[in-house]
Amino acid sequence: MANNKVLIPLNQSELSREILPHIEKYFSSEKNDLILFYVTKPPKGAEFGKPQAGAGHILKPGVEPSGPMPHPIFASQQEDSIKAHVKAELMPITNHLEDLGYSVSTLIDFAKDPVDEILHIIKKDKIDLVAMAGRGRVGVTRFFFRDIADTIASKVKIPVLLILPSD
Repeated sequence: MANNKVLIPLNQSELSREILPHIEKYFSSEKNDLILFYVTKPPKGAEFGKPQAGAGHILKPGVEPSGPMPHPIFASQQEDSIKAHVKAELMPITNHLEDLGYSVSTLIDFAKDPVDEILHIIKKDKIDLVAMAGRGRVGVTRFFFRDIADTIASKVKIPVLLILPSD
């Protein structure tokens, strides 16, 4: 029988990482494969800029500026840079979980809406369980500020381990 696929959505917040001790406590490394999932907004890239000031060129009226310009940065280059940074940032977590015997993979994705992307990955990769930390908002703040964890828990038909902050 195949191991359970456990999706663990993470972001830059310390709150998102509060789920990790609970993973170690409640899920055996022999029966569960962990997928650390980091989703962020897609980068836009940067176009050519204006000529660098003080670069020693003279502008003539009615003539396009010429001379040294910053190199454009394409969105794909920014994505590669972000992925490398996130993998490096998650390396201590990945190494710790692997030292405990877990099979760990890292998935980094770019999407405008993290909820939609998490739901897409759950369906596409046939995830068995989602484990994540939530904000635990109530009342008016819950109405105005969507809690990703709460939204995921209400939209999926698989088990969700949801940890709320321990104020």
